[in-house]
Amino acid sequence: MIRKDNILSMQNPILKTLVCLILVIISSILNIDSFIIIFGFTLFYFLVSPKIYLIWLKTLLKIIPFFISIFIFGIIFNASFPNQCFLITRIIFLLLISVYLTETTTIDSIISSKTNQNSKLWWKLKFFLAATIHFIPILTDKFKHNFISNKNLINTIVVSMEECLINIHEVELTVTKKIHLKLESKKKSFGADTYLFLLLLVPVLVCFINL
Repeated sequence: MIRKDNILSMQNPILKTLVCLILVIISSILNIDSFIIIFGFTLFYFLVSPKIYLIWLKTLLKIIPFFISIFIFGIIFNASFPNQCFLITRIIFLLLISVYLTETTTIDSIISSKTNQNSKLWWKLKFFLAATIHFIPILTDKFKHNFISNKNLINTIVVSMEECLINIHEVELTVTKKIHLKLESKKKSFGADTYLFLLLLVPVLVCFINL
């Protein structure tokens, strides 16, 4: 996890999630030249937190077999090699954005972000995001534990989900308690949110130029 005093960790988590979603959409519709520009800019953007590169590279090493399988299927189905490379590059970019989002966003940052306190929609959205982030590690641990004793992937997923559903009430209580008892809100950082805006500005400009 990136340090909480890093400018990326100080960014509004909801805005950050929306920006990442927009980046994914933009990157999926642009041609290779525009995509490379956005990819290069994004790499440069994360210089403020070099640890993201390390985590990203470790993640890439773990899925090298997946990339190899893409090339193998490309050979079998006579897919264009440049198109395969472009697909893999898009996946690598998505992983970079995913690492940025997951490593700089915590449950506390979501809970402590403030908006209209009377907004039921905002409370539900905040609860959903916080509960999801809290729930994923539980599901991951259950899956790892069950996969050791049950090598069948489908059965492992089903069993893990069933066990997680048993804990869903506990997750609900934990997240609700954190939301209501969080007394100290995260300090707003205009500079961090401005820097977040820059992450979106260049891709949007590139997208409009190519329209």
